[in-house]
Amino acid sequence: MQLAVILDKGTVTGAAKSLLLTQSTLTRNMATLEMQAGESLFQRSRFGVRSTPLGENLARHGRVIARQMQGAAETVYRHKLGQHTQLSVGVGPLIGMALMGEFSETFMGRYPDMALSITTGRPLHLLDLLIDGELDAVIAPAIYAQVPLGVSRELLSEDEISIFCAPSHVLANRTSHSVEELNQCDWMNVGAASPFQNVELDMLHRSGIKRLRTHFATANDAVILLKTLSKGQHLAVLPRLPVTLLRGEYPMVEIQPPSGTARRDLFIWIRAELAHEPALEAMRETLIGTLKKMVGSGSRPSTFQAP
Repeated sequence: MQLAVILDKGTVTGAAKSLLLTQSTLTRNMATLEMQAGESLFQRSRFGVRSTPLGENLARHGRVIARQMQGAAETVYRHKLGQHTQLSVGVGPLIGMALMGEFSETFMGRYPDMALSITTGRPLHLLDLLIDGELDAVIAPAIYAQVPLGVSRELLSEDEISIFCAPSHVLANRTSHSVEELNQCDWMNVGAASPFQNVELDMLHRSGIKRLRTHFATANDAVILLKTLSKGQHLAVLPRLPVTLLRGEYPMVEIQPPSGTARRDLFIWIRAELAHEPALEAMRETLIGTLKKMVGSGSRPSTFQAP
């Protein structure tokens, strides 16, 4: 764990201050660790320290230990507050913004003795955290050809991805859209800093949209995404369900891809050993009920569609 702090801080001096150790003590500890490992774990220079491959691998284990220690401390603190169960849920930023506020209010109202922790991020990263035991459940689309060992999943909602823009976009009020027009538009890339994801690319390419002029990308922040998209200068490929649930705050126009939309359902992913735990059952029931309530209140099914 001390090695991880050194590499994260970039200097032994900074790490010693963070760990409340003297620099000589930390240096001695690292010398012992390197002797046990049989090789150097980091290299010093006037710019700080740089890890070796072995050092980085060991530091990764140290970071896991640090997170576990922090989790244990939080567990003790929650028990002092009378909260005896914590659920850690991962969710993508867009569906998180659309659904999790309503869900959290309902869940905490029903189960005041439970603590709820919500982490937003890319589905692949969140599912890695689920597999590693750092999350109890994840709300995400299917990104694996097969369900990973030790994980179960259940359909939360059918969904599709489509093309969206603001009502002020030049294409928003068109009765038809040529492939050439769509190719000439500026696009936002959502969920990654560079290429579009495969399912999105497949849908666009099927419609003949291949020259994607992408000057702006956003990852893990739904507010930046929606506020930028609402300016009316970009098109974006987005899941229909969260866009529809958010249309009261962020009205968007759906532009049907020439060759049709692509299916991308939303699932609840749960660590298999927790699947029948009462807390997870409560979470699942509340999620499904919250979504049904929001859909039934008129938040779905028809997003603004271009006439």
